[in-house]
Amino acid sequence: MSDAVFFNGFPSPAREDDDKMRRYVAWYHELDAWTEYWDIYHPDTHGRFYFGDRDTEQGLLTRFLPRERRPAPFVAWTRMATSPSPEAASAFAHEVRVPEVADAVMEIEDLQARLFANHFGDAANPQVQADYLESIFYFATDTLPPAAEREARIANDDPRKATAGRHTLDGDLMWFCWGMQIEAAYVIAGVNEGNARRSLFMAGVATGCGTNFAWRGHRRTRAEYRPDAATAALLQERGRLWTEDFPAAAQEVHALYRIREYGHED
Repeated sequence: MSDAVFFNGFPSPAREDDDKMRRYVAWYHELDAWTEYWDIYHPDTHGRFYFGDRDTEQGLLTRFLPRERRPAPFVAWTRMATSPSPEAASAFAHEVRVPEVADAVMEIEDLQARLFANHFGDAANPQVQADYLESIFYFATDTLPPAAEREARIANDDPRKATAGRHTLDGDLMWFCWGMQIEAAYVIAGVNEGNARRSLFMAGVATGCGTNFAWRGHRRTRAEYRPDAATAALLQERGRLWTEDFPAAAQEVHALYRIREYGHED
């Protein structure tokens, strides 16, 4: 990554001791500490906020996200994203309102809400929204300071070793899994005090996925998105609008999924 200025004036991160970068790293580190790296940082959870420990805990994500299988809620989301219709939206709502699914989605949501408040504050605050979207840009472009402490804890023969030293998403489907969980929470919870945060999270997925695919080339994205300052500024502006419009942010994530699957939106 060059030292060029991106995101309409936000500089590329340059120093690990920068307060803002430390806070961004702390947020993504803690998300991962409760999920993929639970065995290192929260062994008492037995992988509850991930896919379980393959023994006593099945894991909340197992109920609605793909791994060894494709659960019905995720299948319903992909159908809604690829072929939007009232019927597809209704089928998705039905699947995520199944009690064991809804309980899992909202327990994950409660964890995210608590962690977000600790690291960012009030999601309804425009300054907080801009701050979060900036963090997503660095996360998506893999330009946050390295996770040296975590990498050192991972054994050389652990499959996670290759990515443990970075704060980013390498698996392109993971952006859409994240979006699906947020959208499920939106459907389950309805209109309540969490809407500002959900809208911000979905705006983050929409801008982060577009950024990640454009900068790192994991998948196809909109033809107008390129790894340059103009695209960074465009996504910043779109992200700002999406923080105030959850349905529009969700529709953008659906469109990006269609491009991933088919190479074009329509």
